[in-house]
This record gives sequence, structure tokens and C-alpha cells, in this order.
Amino acid sequence: MAGLAPPTNFNANPYLIDPGAKDYASQNYAALTRDMWAQWTSNFLPFENDLISYAKDPAVVDKAMASASTSVNQAFDAQQGATQRRLKGLGLTLDDEEQQAADRSYGLARSLADVTAQNVAGQRTRERQQNVLGNPAPQI
Repeated sequence: MAGLAPPTNFNANPYLIDPGAKDYASQNYAALTRDMWAQWTSNFLPFENDLISYAKDPAVVDKAMASASTSVNQAFDAQQGATQRRLKGLGLTLDDEEQQAADRSYGLARSLADVTAQNVAGQRTRERQQNVLGNPAPQI
């Protein structure tokens, strides 16, 4: 072991600060802090700004409610089509009065589901926005 020399190039001074300077530690700390700030502003600040924009944008709630309404209406359209195909497959047809009753029933169920979905989506989105801002209290 006596023949091994200690390594001389540690590359331990990435900020090129003179290790013999009186204020070497404070210069190194300041350089490290500037480097960490630069990394934070380039890596995390854009995401934080996106979250803040999301949390403060009132249109986000409207978009969530519209999306919920669209999903409900698509689901009811699909269900109504499936029911019509099933009846046709069984060789059944509804007379005018039965068709009106079925349409009324679908319309009422669709309206109820649409309003409920929009209310829930709006409430959950507002809660999520408040949680992003760090406010766990419900907003009325």
C-alpha cells in the first residue's frame, strides 16, 4: 500500500473558487445557492406557474362541467341506441305512445344525470383548485 499515491484531481471545486481564499466557504456557499436557484427556476418554476394558472383560472371549472355534460350525453346516446337495436333484434317496435313515454323517460334521466355530473365536476374542480393553492377549506 505504500506505493499508492493519493489522487490529486478531486474535481471538488466546480465553481473555480480559490481554496486558499479567506472567504472560500462563503463564496462556495453563495455559488452553490446561485446554482440551486438557477436549477429551480429552470426545472420547477414552470410547473409551479402552470399549477397556479390552473388554480386561478375560472374557465377550468366551466371546461370540467362541459366535459362532464358531454360524457353523460354521449353515454345516454349510446344507451338509447343499444336499446333500439336490442328491441329491433327481438323483432319489437314501439307504437307512438310507447316511444313518447320511452323518450320522456330517457330525457328525464338524461337531464338528471347531466345536472348531477356538472355539479359534481364543478365542485371537485373547485376543491382541487383550492387544494393546489393550499387552502383545504371548502369554498361556498
